[in-house]
Amino acid sequence: MEPQPSRLRPKKTDIVRRRTGCQNCKSKRRKCDETRPECVACVQRGIKCSGYQRPVTFKDVTSRAAESSKRFEEARWNALRLEDDRRKRRRIEPLEEPSSASQSTDGNVTALPQSTPPSKETVPAPLPLWSHTNTDGWIGGSFTLPWALFETSSGMVSNALLQEDQSHERAVTSEEDSPGEDHITTAPPKPLSSLVAVSRGEQPDPLLPTEAPSPALALMSWDEFIVPDGSSPGSTRSTTSPSSPLGDPTTDSRLSLPLEEVLIQHFDRNVVPSIPVTLAFPNLFRQSDCFRFAVLALAASNLKLLQPLPLNAKRLREAFDDKSVWLYYETAVKGLQAQLHNIDNHRGEELAGAALLLAYHELEAGTALGIRNHATGLDAIASKLDFAASSVPDLFKAWRMLRYDVRFMMTPTRSTCNAADGFDVASLLDPQLAIRDILSRLFGLHARFAMEASFAQDNTVEGGSASEKAAIWLMSVLGRACDHRNFRLRDFHKDNLTPDFILRQCDIFAHRLDNWYRALCDHDMPTVRLGSDSDIVSGPTFETFVTYKFADERKAQEYVIYLVCRMTCSYLRSVFNPSVKSSATDALGKVILGIVCGMNMQQRQQFTVLRLDLLLKMAASLSEGTNFITTVLDSILPRVMSFGFTGPDMIAWTYLRSSLEFELRERRKGRAIRMTIDGWEEDCEMWELVNSHAVAAFGDYNGKGYFRDCYVIKGLG
Repeated sequence: MEPQPSRLRPKKTDIVRRRTGCQNCKSKRRKCDETRPECVACVQRGIKCSGYQRPVTFKDVTSRAAESSKRFEEARWNALRLEDDRRKRRRIEPLEEPSSASQSTDGNVTALPQSTPPSKETVPAPLPLWSHTNTDGWIGGSFTLPWALFETSSGMVSNALLQEDQSHERAVTSEEDSPGEDHITTAPPKPLSSLVAVSRGEQPDPLLPTEAPSPALALMSWDEFIVPDGSSPGSTRSTTSPSSPLGDPTTDSRLSLPLEEVLIQHFDRNVVPSIPVTLAFPNLFRQSDCFRFAVLALAASNLKLLQPLPLNAKRLREAFDDKSVWLYYETAVKGLQAQLHNIDNHRGEELAGAALLLAYHELEAGTALGIRNHATGLDAIASKLDFAASSVPDLFKAWRMLRYDVRFMMTPTRSTCNAADGFDVASLLDPQLAIRDILSRLFGLHARFAMEASFAQDNTVEGGSASEKAAIWLMSVLGRACDHRNFRLRDFHKDNLTPDFILRQCDIFAHRLDNWYRALCDHDMPTVRLGSDSDIVSGPTFETFVTYKFADERKAQEYVIYLVCRMTCSYLRSVFNPSVKSSATDALGKVILGIVCGMNMQQRQQFTVLRLDLLLKMAASLSEGTNFITTVLDSILPRVMSFGFTGPDMIAWTYLRSSLEFELRERRKGRAIRMTIDGWEEDCEMWELVNSHAVAAFGDYNGKGYFRDCYVIKGLG
């Protein structure tokens, strides 16, 4: 008897196990939204939900990355609770009659009011003329429009923003119409002004003055000015929309929030503490559309560049060119350009604040040309302002600090580098501004001397003065467009530096430094750390030194600036005065190292050129021998790199390491480099700094003669 073939067993259906609720949910047919602090099923049953607030642990990551992730998770939960509170408030709000001319039956915006379309013939009025006594005009000649970077149109919102908003409205409409959602409630009709999609950058009328806020709005925080997109109170907001400027939600868990609320919270918590000056902008944010977009632009770029990035030019370029970095920036620039004709005491501080934040955006993710353009425009706006009546008291200080930052970016041999204006005297009354003014002028004198020293007795280079010869040589070895432009404008010194002039300037600046030091309070002075063995730093390649602490990190950085000024005076005096020994410079350098090691390096110091990495590079160029450089390379930089800096911080510290390694190699050959100029153009983007580039170096043979040379530095990656 033949065996019968075995019957094939039917294939079973794959079982897919999904979490459809929390542990307290009895009915698994209801889908439990795991993006909420509490699931809908438990809320409707009125029981306490076990929720999803599980403890978050981090393994195999740096302390910097772990802290950032914890902060992101905390912001996400706070945002979700905020949205729940708003939905509850909407449910108890009285119903209002919708406008038939502007709303459809489903509650979405279909048309704007007839009074809001901007005029298509609006043309920005010319900028006011510069009225200061002596300007350091960047390109020379009359002042030109610095924001002519984009084509002026009748609306401030780009097509990408409009398309994004339309796609979002279609997605919300489909969610509201779907019968499967059992937690959807009827949305109460809202006034038209609250239905405009502000959270995506759309403005109904950017060219007309903003209406005065109601008294009710005056009691609300910034979060209350942002209205979520026109979705019903109970509808689940889509978190997987690919049109979000912050990228894929898998890499940013905060996208369940309306975009503007995320950016404003990030600006308030992370951006404002990093600004060198304490500023408060709630009134400007409420009153000015242009300023609001500048806030969003700076927050968006800062948030995007906080992500961990490899030291690779391609990956860095993708990050710095990302749409989220420049989306609100373009809108803010167009709005600022359109409102420049309204510069007066009423709107001037709004425009000045917007220009200041746009300059900070360029410091974070832009170019030297962008910083210069916005700073020049801010000069023109500030010349029309009455700072005594300003509602933002420290706006004047922030503007002057930006001017000092721009001065550091100028070539020291330019005659317009240290130009003064009518506000310089008032600036010297503030300690923060006074010490930056001393550093910019004193270190500029040192840099000019280092550049011109090898040309003073050199007849092989054409030119009358040493400054002119240096300008000609820079054009020949670097070929930068800015050097050619400055030479055509004859922007160089006509007279040579003399030892008497340099020593006289050192005496003047030393007197100013004495006055600045005497004005310090006791709690602004450094205190030696000797509580443990870790407070004494030692190593096999550098000399032992102690660390110092300050009550305030900003005070610590200002004291480092003061010490760099002292080092500059000591170095210049030791060159021209035999009675002054260079050992004083090395002693000051050790104090700088101790202060830097005692500072909290994880606290980001942004929106200024005078950061710790630049101050360390200045001090290294003034030091004698190799001890200072080896200490930074072998002690400070490894500690800094362990924090896992991202974006601009990572590029800045990596560039410092590359520069000091180059200077250390030259020091061991007997060539002390005192000043370097990189071969990048002024419109060079930050991601390009990791590529190979040319460097013009100026220095001396350990005090026995001067040299100049051009090197090629390999890529930092």
